[in-house]
Amino acid sequence: MRRRSNLRSLAMAAAVLTAVSLPATPVAARTSAEAAVPAAAAVVPIAASEVRNYAWFNSKAEFSDMHNGVGAHVARLINATPRGATLSLTLYFFNRQEVLDALRAAAGRGVRVRIVINGSQVWAGDAFYQGLKATPGITLVECGTRRADKQSTRGCMTDRTGPSPLGNPPLLHDKFMTISSVRLAGGSTARNVLYVSSANLDYYAAYENAITISSEGLYADYLRYFNSLMAHGRSGASDDNAGRTYAAGAHRLYTFPRREAAGSTPGSGSNDPIVSILKGLSCSGSTRVDLANFRIQRRAVVNALIAARKRGCQVRIVTGAKSGAPHDKGNPMPALVDLAKAMPVHLCGYTENDKGEQQGIPMHEKFMIIRQGSQSTLYLGSHNLTYRALRQNDENILALRNHPLATPFQQRFESHHSTCWVYTPGSSVATTADDGDGDDEATA
Repeated sequence: MRRRSNLRSLAMAAAVLTAVSLPATPVAARTSAEAAVPAAAAVVPIAASEVRNYAWFNSKAEFSDMHNGVGAHVARLINATPRGATLSLTLYFFNRQEVLDALRAAAGRGVRVRIVINGSQVWAGDAFYQGLKATPGITLVECGTRRADKQSTRGCMTDRTGPSPLGNPPLLHDKFMTISSVRLAGGSTARNVLYVSSANLDYYAAYENAITISSEGLYADYLRYFNSLMAHGRSGASDDNAGRTYAAGAHRLYTFPRREAAGSTPGSGSNDPIVSILKGLSCSGSTRVDLANFRIQRRAVVNALIAARKRGCQVRIVTGAKSGAPHDKGNPMPALVDLAKAMPVHLCGYTENDKGEQQGIPMHEKFMIIRQGSQSTLYLGSHNLTYRALRQNDENILALRNHPLATPFQQRFESHHSTCWVYTPGSSVATTADDGDGDDEATA
C-alpha cells in the first residue's frame, strides 16, 4: 500500500521513544523464517473484565503508544487460549512482536491457530509473514500476493477492479478474531469469544477502538464468515457479491463486498446496508444518529444523512480524513464537502504543515450509534464509508442492539465531537471522481 509518510515517521520515532515496551532483540532477527519456534508456553489466564463486554479506546495522552494497548490485549487473549481450542484471526496489516510470539506459543501448546492475511504482506521481505509461515501448527491462508506498488493483488472474496470509482484492487481489510475458549483468572472458562476492532495490529498512530465479548450466536456468525474467507482465499475463486447479513437474536453481522444492483453503477447506493438503515429511520421523537468514521466518501451515504436531518433526525458527524488521496492530502472528497456544507462535520487530527502534509492524530475509528427513544444500536468494525469497502473489500460491520457497550462508545463519540474542530470547506472544490483508498497504511 502507499504510505502516509508523515504519520509513519512520527509513529516510528515514537516507537523508539517507547522502546521499553518493545522487544530488546531486533525485530528482523526474531521474526525471520529461520528463527526457532518458541517452546510451548503454559496458558496465562486473563481477567474476565477483558472478555465480557470489554471496550478499549486509546486517548490523546497515549498517542506515542500507537496500539500498544490493543496489541497487549490481543496477546493476552491468545496467551489465555488452552490446548485444543480454535483461534481464527484476520490480518490486514501486522507487525507487532508480542502478538507473533503469542500466536507461535499458542500453536506450540496445541491451539488450532488459523489465520487469513492480506496479500500486501505476502512476500519474502516481510519478516512477520515469514514468521507465521514458518511456525508449525499455524494454518496460514494468503489472500493475494504483494504487487510492485505494495498493494495486494486481491482480497479473499474477490479480485474485482473497476469500473470507476473502483480504481484500486480489493483488500482483506477485516480486523477480528474468534476464540472457542479462553481461561479466566479464578479458574473458569469463557467460551465463544469474539474480538472486533478498528485497529490493525501495527503501530499506526491514531484514535482507535476494540471490543471483546462472549456470545455464542455472534461467535458462530463470525466463524462462518471466517471459514468463507479461508475457502475463497485458498481456492482463488472470486465472488464480488459475497457479502451477507447474519442474525444472532437482535444483533446483526454485515459482511462485504456487495455488488450493486443490476443496471446500477458501483457508485450507487444500491445494496448498501448503511444507506438502507439511514433511509429507514422514521426520525420521529428524539431519533439521533452519531456517526464517527475515518473516511466518508460514498455519495449515497452522505445524501441519506442529509435527508435524515431534513426529516428531523439529530445527526452529528465526526471523521478523520478530508481527502480520499494517500496521506490525506490532495482534493477534499466532494461528498464530504457537500456534507460539511449541509451540517457541522467535526474533523479529528487534521492540520496541514507548509507542505500540505497531515499532522496531529487522525481518528481511524468506524462506528455509529443510532438512538430512538430508549432503543439503541451500535455499529462498529472495519468498514470505512468508501466505495472500495462496499464493493471490493473483505469487511465487517457488527450491529449490537440495546447492548451495554453502547454507553462507552457514546462517551467516546462525545469526546471526539467536543474536541475535534469543525471542518469548513474552501470555496473551490475539485470535481474529480472520489478515490477509495481503504486505510492507506504503509505495508513496507
